[in-house]
Amino acid sequence: MRRLLVSLTVILSVIISCQQEPTGPPEKVQPEVRTGGVYRAPLSWSPRTLDPAFSTDIYSVTLIQQIFDGLVQFDQNLNVVPALATSWIVSSDGLVYTFNLRSNANFHNGRQVTAEDFVYSFTRILDPKEESSALSFFERLKGAAAYRNGESNEVSGLRALDAHTLEITINEPYAPFLPVLAMISSKVVPREEVERWGKDFGHHPVGTGAFRLESWEGNQIVLSANPDYHEGPPHLDRVVYTIYAGAQRQKILQEFLAERLEEAAVFGADREEMAQTTVYQFVRKPSLSLQFYGMNCTSAPLKDKRVRQALGWAINKEEIIREVFKDQFIPAETILPPGMTGYTPENAAYGYDPERAKELLAKAGYGPSQKKLSLTLLSASKSNVAQKELAMVAAHLAAVGVELQIKYETDWPTFEATLNSGRFQLYRYFWSADIPDPDNFLNVICGSDSLYNFMRYSNPKVDRLLSQALVETDIIKRVRLYREAEGMILEDAPMIPFMYWVFESVFQPYVKGLEISALGSPYIPLKKIWLDKQ
Repeated sequence: MRRLLVSLTVILSVIISCQQEPTGPPEKVQPEVRTGGVYRAPLSWSPRTLDPAFSTDIYSVTLIQQIFDGLVQFDQNLNVVPALATSWIVSSDGLVYTFNLRSNANFHNGRQVTAEDFVYSFTRILDPKEESSALSFFERLKGAAAYRNGESNEVSGLRALDAHTLEITINEPYAPFLPVLAMISSKVVPREEVERWGKDFGHHPVGTGAFRLESWEGNQIVLSANPDYHEGPPHLDRVVYTIYAGAQRQKILQEFLAERLEEAAVFGADREEMAQTTVYQFVRKPSLSLQFYGMNCTSAPLKDKRVRQALGWAINKEEIIREVFKDQFIPAETILPPGMTGYTPENAAYGYDPERAKELLAKAGYGPSQKKLSLTLLSASKSNVAQKELAMVAAHLAAVGVELQIKYETDWPTFEATLNSGRFQLYRYFWSADIPDPDNFLNVICGSDSLYNFMRYSNPKVDRLLSQALVETDIIKRVRLYREAEGMILEDAPMIPFMYWVFESVFQPYVKGLEISALGSPYIPLKKIWLDKQ
């Protein structure tokens, strides 16, 4: 107990001390907010869809966050605050949530938002014909099972008490339910527009947000200001996203330096230079994220836990992060990142120990006088830093007798389809929190029934612990359950935690109103940004 509480206290202290405000030219006097202008931002890949119910990648999230609203939202400190709901009441047993909605919120087509729109939007997620990626978050609604089984035409736990009062009832206490309602998938959509466009709604989105889709052609997506936004029109006229497929980091930075972009993420040597800038705003902030190498637990060589564990011991994460990323990121030895409730350094697993890796491989039947182990890793990024990183990973594995081939698939939908198909052995992946809750890592990435468990990992004991944690409302007991579950997952080794990302980007000096949370770039509220070019 004492070790757990001390760990949590240290983590919070570290995160608070590490958070930095933008550096750059000091402002002697805060200028008057200016309206107008175009904000130009890069996307590393093309979004698969702009339909909130089917979003599975951060590139979709980045745009959906600007186009749609939900009942609630996260503020800069990850508190749940009002969005389309002005207030809410939770029953004493934690099962009934009653939301009071704004009366001045309209969809981009001009129609007023009502409680029935939320009933429709959440019911749509539960529709068995839709196969929404958010299904697991809403299965806990009262009547969800009866609706999905065809026993009822409606979800009894969703009720519009009147035009501006929504009641949601769940089957059992669900600790992260309010944060779930702030997720991208929980945004409200207009039924008439979904029925008009069908499956293509994701390319013709209609929301309630500060910006609306103007065009999506080729490698460019343009959003225009919503003059009727319920919080008042945004300061910007437009937001123009340019897609640099395959995470062309160097090109993005060059475009930024040529003043053709307002922002750019920085890496490696460029990051060292930009961190010292007195011209641009350099922003660094810890994020709730994890880059890892997932392993297909149903693939013949990787079915053996000893092989998976050996790969974890064979990679020198510190060396790669030092040489390739210039210590920009933090070596990861757990699944939950620092700053996340339940982060437990004592669970740390798989440091660098090549001799131990060789021993495990030999026990699994691989070695100089045994079978040769050859594996293939799939990466969606082909940036310079990604190639250098993976070249070092391949070299470290070669040192313990494992041949690693790298396959690149820079089209995100194709990459994702390959993961869904199971036709791979290892993959490089980045996970950024949807909500600041440990369930969003351990259950979503590693739960047996999760759509994001591309590893095909399954452990009934882990599933039981994760299920217990979801309904446990005592924070200390929840942390204990997640701590035990994470320890089991790391022992089973379906993944190699590689590094925790830190948000580091540069912004043009005239960009004002930035608010950046630990959820990172996709959640920057562009409705608050304005440009001071004079």
